[in-house]
Amino acid sequence: MNRLFSLLLVLGVMALLGACATGPGVSGRESYEGPAAAGVVRPPGAAGATIQRRLVSGLESSGAFAGLYPLDSSQQNTEVEVLIEPLVMESQLGRRGFERLQLQVRALRKNDPRDGFNKQYRGQASGSRDALDDILKPLGRDLRRRFGAKPVY
Repeated sequence: MNRLFSLLLVLGVMALLGACATGPGVSGRESYEGPAAAGVVRPPGAAGATIQRRLVSGLESSGAFAGLYPLDSSQQNTEVEVLIEPLVMESQLGRRGFERLQLQVRALRKNDPRDGFNKQYRGQASGSRDALDDILKPLGRDLRRRFGAKPVY
């Protein structure tokens, strides 16, 4: 009797694992309509890595994307749908970080480069916020308007 119980238990566990391993059937023609993933390309220059890191973390709160990922170049092989390419036009560092900063930001869909924008953002430090903080809100708003989609649950 003990052996029969053990055998049934093992078969039950195997059936449960088999059921978990297969997901629901989804046709190859079904399109995804949720938020896209985006990649932020590291701008050239000494402050490039800092700007990239702060853009990734600051833009996450915009809610425009399913995820934001740092990229070394726009040619990097990745699954992101939207590329965000900042270019530093002017920067002035100070005690609090960036005192003044001007970024030229090009954002586009990888599969349709015509679907995007190219815009300049200027930031000025004030209070406890530096110039990049001043740029994040309007940039996030523009990205959400252009690429944002209602989340799918």
